[in-house]
Amino acid sequence: MPEVSETVDGREKATNERLVFFSDAVVAIALTLLALELPVPHGRSDAEVWGAFREHLPDYVMFLLSFAVIAALWASHKWLFGRIGAFSPRLLWLNFTWLLGIALVPFATKVLLEDSPYQISAVLYAAVVGGTGLALINMVRHCRVRGLLRPGSAPEIMRRFQLFLTFPTVAFLLSIPIAFVSLSGAKYGWAVVFTLTALAARWATRPGAEPVRERSGDRTRRSAGARRPGGRRGPQ
Repeated sequence: MPEVSETVDGREKATNERLVFFSDAVVAIALTLLALELPVPHGRSDAEVWGAFREHLPDYVMFLLSFAVIAALWASHKWLFGRIGAFSPRLLWLNFTWLLGIALVPFATKVLLEDSPYQISAVLYAAVVGGTGLALINMVRHCRVRGLLRPGSAPEIMRRFQLFLTFPTVAFLLSIPIAFVSLSGAKYGWAVVFTLTALAARWATRPGAEPVRERSGDRTRRSAGARRPGGRRGPQ
């Protein structure tokens, strides 16, 4: 039996807005937890503090990577929900699945830092990020199939956006078998993926990807065309 969507109007609109606000709060908490896990360099002199800072440099790099991961996922989530024009219970649970992945990123980052020599740390991190990406891709697909998107969201634009999400997600999942061969190869691959994804984001969300808005000139011409000869309007 096909799922019936609820039009965003009144209570349903408030539900969608609360879903977005709640998601934003979870993302903010996840970013805060990342910062709380940062090691503080200690020493009895400036030279010792700088030496401790250099020792913890891999930790700081991983913090920046995880921060970029969450920021990219949140930006994609924001872009998608800016084009959703209806609500469905399945969308709610897909969003909760996405939030589960966001909440696990700080944990996966901590495991990766403390157990960096072990393959399971890289596998866990790649699985969490890749799984979170899959949840977002399923949200896009669900909105397209169930007609939850606003009329101005062109199908071509949404397909392009879904492709943009698929590339880094697949890359993280493919890094799982790579981690069993080379841990450093998997980690360096993540950095390359994010560099390419940043370039793809400019393509997927360029100005032509904005929802089509009705121009005032088009409204004027359509209004004039709707009038019958003699100044009377046609049937409404």
